Amino acid sequence: MAKKTPETEIKQKIYLSARKLFVEKGYHRTSIPDIVKDAGVSIGAIYHHFSSKEELARVIHEDAVESFLSRYQLQVETKATAKEKVRGFVEMMFNWADEDLITVNYLLHARPKEILDCNFTICTAEGLEAVKKIVEFGQKEGTFKDTDPILLAAFISGPVMRIIELKTDGIITQPLSSIIDTTVQLIFDALKK
Repeated sequence: MAKKTPETEIKQKIYLSARKLFVEKGYHRTSIPDIVKDAGVSIGAIYHHFSSKEELARVIHEDAVESFLSRYQLQVETKATAKEKVRGFVEMMFNWADEDLITVNYLLHARPKEILDCNFTICTAEGLEAVKKIVEFGQKEGTFKDTDPILLAAFISGPVMRIIELKTDGIITQPLSSIIDTTVQLIFDALKK
């Protein structure tokens, strides 16, 4: 008699396959049959757990954003100085990318606009607001330049995103955690008065 797979395991297989395929192929080029094949489940199993591809993408999106915000709260907001907050953000993103590059890439690039409440990616919505808080803190502290906080936020998130892309593309081969200190110093030098 064949061993039955628990429902939560099937749902997890669908979720992980869809997330991976959305990153690799893009949301629009990933079909339900692609997810079926990659996850090794039936179409019925997918529709048992998710009403549509859009709902599946929305669940993945909500989980990724929740994870980002939770990590941010624990690893960045708790820091006492602007430089510590920049370091906390770089550490958070690089360590997360070292641990789970697929989720980080999903957040940065693969989120379909159709499932979002706005037309922005993590960089210009939740992520931008989080990084903008670091900048505003640094400006109030008197550490960062007195210029447009959005512009300064781009000097934090931009290099972090690009370095993660270089890791994804195999150009950076060492763990990102090994370049945290250098990255933080370069970013901080660009922001400080």
